[in-house]
Amino acid sequence: MYKIVRKKELNDSVTLMEIEAPFVAKKAKAGQFIIFRIDEKSERVPLTIAGYDREKGTVSIIFQKVGFSTKALGALNEGDYIRDFVGPLGKPTDVEGKKRVCVVGGGVGGPLHAHVQGEVAGPDEDHVQTGGAADLLNVLQTLHGFTLHDG
Repeated sequence: MYKIVRKKELNDSVTLMEIEAPFVAKKAKAGQFIIFRIDEKSERVPLTIAGYDREKGTVSIIFQKVGFSTKALGALNEGDYIRDFVGPLGKPTDVEGKKRVCVVGGGVGGPLHAHVQGEVAGPDEDHVQTGGAADLLNVLQTLHGFTLHDG
């Protein structure tokens, strides 16, 4: 079982959760994902890792509440538990030795990829958000302090 240690509603449809998962946090890298199940009868749902804290042993996820499982996950609160939280899975984003990267995201995916900067050797990261509703762009600005330009 994996404890929800932090929950933050970013807007009406997007939620950030920090999950206590020390083994996942120890190995996680930018671009990887996890698969969660709320209980033994739930479906398995993949979500991109939005961040991690190796010292605290936590992994952050950001998700949009659109289907049964993500709505059920969004209904849980701090102190509640998730049955399965498997990962990290997938090939990490290749940033080793890079001094500058450009991350392109769309919809709720934009905020998920912003943590790549922490793994880049230099201070520079360009972030391009494509499409998406205004409320999702505001999530990106709120989480990471990006300046938004329309056009």
